Amino acid sequence: KKWASETQTGDIGELTYIPEDSKALPYVTSTTDNCLGKDCPDFDECYLLKARKKAMNADLVVVNHHLFFADMALKDTGFGELLPAMDVVVFDEAHQIPDIASDYFGETFSSGILLDLCRDIDMACKTELRDHPQLAKTADKLATLVKDWRLLLPEDPQKGNWRDLYQRPDQKLALSRIGDVMQMTYQILKSSLGRSDQVDHCYERMAQLKSRLEKLLDVERSGISFWYETTKRQISLHYTPLSIADKFAAVVADVPRSWVFTSATLSVDGGFAHFTREMGLHSAKTLQLDSPFDYATQSLLLVPRYIPEPTDKQFGAALLQLALPLIEQNQGRCFFLFTSHRMLQWMANELPNHTNLPLLVQGTTSKRLLLEQFVELKHAVLLGTGSFWEGVDVRGDTLSCVIIDKLPFASPDEPLLQARVEEAKQQGVDPFAAVQLPQAVITLKQGVGRLIRDVTDQGVLVIADNRLVTRPYGEVFLKSLPPMRRTRDAKQAIEFLQQMHAGSPT
Repeated sequence: KKWASETQTGDIGELTYIPEDSKALPYVTSTTDNCLGKDCPDFDECYLLKARKKAMNADLVVVNHHLFFADMALKDTGFGELLPAMDVVVFDEAHQIPDIASDYFGETFSSGILLDLCRDIDMACKTELRDHPQLAKTADKLATLVKDWRLLLPEDPQKGNWRDLYQRPDQKLALSRIGDVMQMTYQILKSSLGRSDQVDHCYERMAQLKSRLEKLLDVERSGISFWYETTKRQISLHYTPLSIADKFAAVVADVPRSWVFTSATLSVDGGFAHFTREMGLHSAKTLQLDSPFDYATQSLLLVPRYIPEPTDKQFGAALLQLALPLIEQNQGRCFFLFTSHRMLQWMANELPNHTNLPLLVQGTTSKRLLLEQFVELKHAVLLGTGSFWEGVDVRGDTLSCVIIDKLPFASPDEPLLQARVEEAKQQGVDPFAAVQLPQAVITLKQGVGRLIRDVTDQGVLVIADNRLVTRPYGEVFLKSLPPMRRTRDAKQAIEFLQQMHAGSPT
């Protein structure tokens, strides 16, 4: 309440003392599905509306990728726009665009969205449609069916192939019943149109959800990944196009404007072919500029010689044994980046038994607050995954060691990856070379980029994965990384840190 009365922007990123996955956030935020628009009693005070009005009158608008594609999706419907017309579009961190665009060119249907609608219908029945008891009963029945649907799957969160799951008789029966009651609710709402803005809005939302569900039950379509994801509370169904090249090429060709795509990690193996192919930018002009950093002097890359394979049961213990001397010699000032939450949690449990340095662990508080604490403490070790691999800028000697546990290949169980691999096979293309390897290279480059952020920065990078030098594809990774000096000997890395700190305050 205190924050709500003081904020000037309504940006929940200001809530640094609340974890990013806090269960409280859904109760104080709106989504495209439950936003009442002009019917909202707080419409005139809406932070999003105020920001949108400023954007419409601006010569230069800075937005994130998600808002850009949300605007594109809204313009496609013909119902409005979020951003003004533009002559030039500049994408920074453009390596993120293929995945983000895929989400907006796809569809999502979730039990949570449907339950929100059922609650809003119930509220309407208690206020504006008291003479419509049948609608309340139908919405209540729908909510029960949706909750029962979630109970058909294990409580623990999981992801999987929706095409396969939908073959189960219990899933087909559950979705058939839900679809029937959605249709019934839709018809009752239709008969009540005009009674109130709230009822009309519920009708529009039900129509949209019916359409989404129909698309997500048509699982025989090709060129699309159908996948599901569960949390303890809900299940979400998704369909994602496997390629956005044709769609995005059409967007670029539709309106005469200039498009610029820039990122430190767009290239793979020295070229842009992977990105331009993904985006359908076949006639794009490309330019690769040298870094202003002297990596050979400023940094050292350690690929330890004797560490076990990442799949080995002893890998965690070996990684800990490797990291401790480096962390102690560097007096913290370290990012420890992981490819999985499981390994992150294992290390978060083990490290406190071996060092007195302050440890910061992703998930314990917001990303912004963790970074502020890391800078203030000066000698901390931050354990992170996912979001800490990119978009983080810590300059100077506050961060002079980055340890990466292993090459960041996506999990083979990831349903979208599985679909893209299968499509590549059908096209006669090597899926590892065309899909898995380029994605891993780009992700690794992002993690590596956390170390040297300025011309005066120095530090040691550790990639604790022998595959970088023992597998043929390791050369692709190495050619894509900055030209750092390399060593297989951990002692040389410790000596580098000693020399780096010699004569400087610690």
